[in-house]
Amino acid sequence: MLTLLCLSVFRYLFYLCLAASLVLTGCRSSAVVPKFPATPGYHHPRLAQRVDSATVVPAPARPSTPPRRTKVAVQPPVVSPQVPVPRVERKPAGELGQRYAKAAPGDTVRRATQPTPPRGLRRQFPTKLFSAQTLVHYSLHFLFPAVLALVFFPAMWQAAYLMMLATMLMDLDHLLAKPIFDPLRCSVGYHPLHSFYAFPVYALLLLLPALQPVAVGLLFHLFTDTVDCLWNFSHCNECYLSSRIYALRNRVKKLLGREVVE
Repeated sequence: MLTLLCLSVFRYLFYLCLAASLVLTGCRSSAVVPKFPATPGYHHPRLAQRVDSATVVPAPARPSTPPRRTKVAVQPPVVSPQVPVPRVERKPAGELGQRYAKAAPGDTVRRATQPTPPRGLRRQFPTKLFSAQTLVHYSLHFLFPAVLALVFFPAMWQAAYLMMLATMLMDLDHLLAKPIFDPLRCSVGYHPLHSFYAFPVYALLLLLPALQPVAVGLLFHLFTDTVDCLWNFSHCNECYLSSRIYALRNRVKKLLGREVVE
């Protein structure tokens, strides 16, 4: 009986999230997109120019028919026998014991130098599909909820696992952000369903026995996103300074009367 009740709740929750996604997709415009104030003293990093791009130079237009070569009779210069022709003495490349000639002031030295990348982020976000961060993130989203269902709801672990997977629909609030996906953006505290005000609401759902799997899935989803944010902060200091977690940290310090260093 409890399994049927959980399946019905899962079905209504799925229909509700599907309707919310359609509404959010239709209402996505500049009027409803939330604009969050930037942290004081933070400036968004400029886009670095790519150094691996090559400039395409069009080839000069060549005539279809090659020009004809004309022979020009060149007369040898007439040298008077009375004027002596100065001889140009060729100096040796170097003194005895030197292998190379000394460079003159007018000579140019070419060095094979590699272009240095522009200054910016110490390390960009990993773009590999099977990077360690990506594998850990999606394993916590799709595989670990099965372990939670077996531990906390062994009698109905199949239904509990499906309800936990249904909580992935909370990522539909990304449709309200521009851009929709930003690998350097921390979603915790930024999107409406990932905000700090949603934490106590999800915790209160634990008091309802029928919605306990949903509450566990929502809270664990936020935990997984927090782990991903901390992983980004380890190699991107600008991401940490522009996150809502950093702003919350400063507010807590102000409440405790501690000095906030910007």
